[in-house]
Amino acid sequence: MKRKIVQTGSSLAVTLPAEVVEAFGLKKGQEVEVTVHPATGAVVIRPGAKYFEDGKVTRRFRTLADSVLDRYDKAFEELAK
Repeated sequence: MKRKIVQTGSSLAVTLPAEVVEAFGLKKGQEVEVTVHPATGAVVIRPGAKYFEDGKVTRRFRTLADSVLDRYDKAFEELAK
């Protein structure tokens, strides 16, 4: 999908279509991560990870953290020696 670059104050911005906003559950003011792929030069926009919500760790963050712990369990054990 093509989008136009628009002027916002002294910055440039790219708007996101409604279907993308809805698919990722994005909200006004929410942070996103913007990176450039080193090999392809593609601009990648990802929703920022919410770590806490209502004072508790979010389910998504807990799932991601658990998967990292599972994947690197043996390495962490070796590092702890």
